[in-house]
Amino acid sequence: MPLPIFSLRRAGRAAQGARHFGWRVGQCLGAASPLLGIGLAWLLLLLSGPARAQAQRPLLGLALRPSSGSGSDTTIIYFEQGATTGFDSAYDASKLSNPSGLNLASFEASGQQLAINGLPLDSLSVPLTTTLFVGVPQYGSYILQVAKLADFAATSIELVDKLLNITTPLAIGTAYTFDLTAANTAGTGAADTRFELQFRPSAAPLPVTLTSFTAAAQGLAVRVGWSTASERHSQYFAVERSADGRAFAEIGRVAAAGTSGQPRHYALLDARPPAGVAYYRLRQVDLDGSLRYSAVRAVAPTSVPGGLCLFPVPARTAATLLGAAPGGQVRVLDTRGRLLLTATADEAGTATLTLPPTWPGGLYLVQAAGRVARLVVE
Repeated sequence: MPLPIFSLRRAGRAAQGARHFGWRVGQCLGAASPLLGIGLAWLLLLLSGPARAQAQRPLLGLALRPSSGSGSDTTIIYFEQGATTGFDSAYDASKLSNPSGLNLASFEASGQQLAINGLPLDSLSVPLTTTLFVGVPQYGSYILQVAKLADFAATSIELVDKLLNITTPLAIGTAYTFDLTAANTAGTGAADTRFELQFRPSAAPLPVTLTSFTAAAQGLAVRVGWSTASERHSQYFAVERSADGRAFAEIGRVAAAGTSGQPRHYALLDARPPAGVAYYRLRQVDLDGSLRYSAVRAVAPTSVPGGLCLFPVPARTAATLLGAAPGGQVRVLDTRGRLLLTATADEAGTATLTLPPTWPGGLYLVQAAGRVARLVVE
């Protein structure tokens, strides 16, 4: 079993601070915690100071592992009086590269990656966001799972996938499966990462309560509309558009209400949408600069000239087909003509194709209503 994949950087208070750090984390996790592993338990035993009574500390342990195969990595975030948002050798442990290529860490205030991140206890009294670094050795499917969760009685925690705009409430055992199509092992900055954790006091209201977000063709244009039930310290809404569902650019802004307890309705007209399918999302920005994204909405052309239309291109986990016969069968074949998947189009001639994660990237053929479209999977 390899030694732990983090280091303690000691400065000034060196030995005493490190011993106190080891004792604190050891008490939080418990000697028999499966989260530790033999390497980490060994280090904490060496650094542990004399046992004494300590208050419980809110603690979250996340594990990263492949959907199939072996190997894992873990990061720990906990809250304690005296800890800071920056690096402190008495409370934090720096992240070192894991030889397996699986690397999971959180960022402190200056952007340093931490294996163990101690944060101020009173920071849980307001909404708090912590960015994660996820590094993998190769393309594939991976899982982020809650391995330890303790003493967050008055706090809700969410995992945010900023690429797919998916927010997942976390509880002990919660597992989030995702695909990575590019190895992310370089030490990228916090602004370039995909995942973040949001800690929120259970009674704290959301800055903006979004009740609807729509995008629909209106002649040759696209009308984007949204409604809010209430707003608190909101500054503006930005509408972003993408041609592939991944790279988004802002196309317009609408001023927000600031603070309002009344329902409000907003709209923006995209007079020049791109040819083919367009994707839209909403970015809501508060007065303090914090932001949240809506779900993504796809708008297809009002007609599909020439027959079938597939999007997105390339596809990863799912694709949508337009132009099939209403209620007709849709078939997906490989380039050798072998049938791999079937689906049924709805009354509008639209079919959703769920792509198994085991499919290799490449070209596939989609047959419907006597026509053929090319499906590119990455």
